[in-house]
Amino acid sequence: MQHALFITDHLGGGGAPQSILALTRALTQQGVAVTLVVLSDKVWHAVPEGVAVHCLPLAPRWPWDRWRRYRLHARQLDALVERLDLAHADLVVANLYYSHQVVVRSSLADRAWLCIRSDRASHLAAGEDRKTRRRRRDLVRLYHRRRVIAISRGLLDSLRRAGVEPAETRVIHNGIDIETIRARMREAVDYRDYLVFVGRLVRKSKRYDRLLRAYRASGVTQRLLMIGDGDTTDVRREIEALGLEERVVLLGQLDNPYPYMHHARLLVLSSDYEGFGRVIAEALACDTPVVSTDCPSGPREILTGGLARGLVPMHDEAALARAIGELVADPPPIHEADYRRFDPAAIAEQYRALPG
Repeated sequence: MQHALFITDHLGGGGAPQSILALTRALTQQGVAVTLVVLSDKVWHAVPEGVAVHCLPLAPRWPWDRWRRYRLHARQLDALVERLDLAHADLVVANLYYSHQVVVRSSLADRAWLCIRSDRASHLAAGEDRKTRRRRRDLVRLYHRRRVIAISRGLLDSLRRAGVEPAETRVIHNGIDIETIRARMREAVDYRDYLVFVGRLVRKSKRYDRLLRAYRASGVTQRLLMIGDGDTTDVRREIEALGLEERVVLLGQLDNPYPYMHHARLLVLSSDYEGFGRVIAEALACDTPVVSTDCPSGPREILTGGLARGLVPMHDEAALARAIGELVADPPPIHEADYRRFDPAAIAEQYRALPG
């Protein structure tokens, strides 16, 4: 492979931009020329040296253009592809939902791989109301007979349950920058003997309400540190209702959460769903055991072997509480192989093996 073209909605917040940038860095280090097209002007991260970046925000002329934004953006993309002679790239990968919608309307549609990083399908598989049926049809129309990469096996299974049969599929996990994580995790922190949660403070997906109830029921004496952004009003109300004001600390968003992860007794995740569960792999790279709900779609694929002791049924708060207590008392050993499989160099090799 000589040239790879990646297309993404943005390089803003969230784990997807970090994974994309780690992958492009690894590919350039392996001698692949990488072009990255961003379908917005949101670039919040440093782009790896050697990666050619082109921002292509949509420039609508009329208010009604929003209704045909995908097709208009596809035309802009086609013009850029022609101007930069990108049609001959050995690999084309579109990341995130908006980019998928644009690329399938472009000249790259038949050869692009659509990388699915979040679960838009699981809640559509069984519902039969009109809105759900329409969204399911839209999903099938977008991904049916397309080339699909899923960052977890669970995402691919969810897509198929919704009625999608892709033309080709691959499961390629997210990469994490292990060397950077392990270098940055050595900093000192102001707390000792604690558990940690890392993630956006969103009740609907991350279920911090479940986490707080299970933490109280676990009987552990360690504090719980919560790292992440979001509206803290409801979180604080939940903490007060449970009488945990003296035991739970909200640290907000941190530029470097890894020392807090490294020095923690456990990382606890209580989600209803994950695309991959990046923070679980990062915790393992920080030598920290994990307790997680066995939610779709990533935790079971990361916590394997002896680490699977930390998996609990999603809706069983009592089991979550027991697992917290048990793993604080008797944590499973973490081996280098448990996280080295997520090294960006290994992930890059899997992308290089994709047919163009």
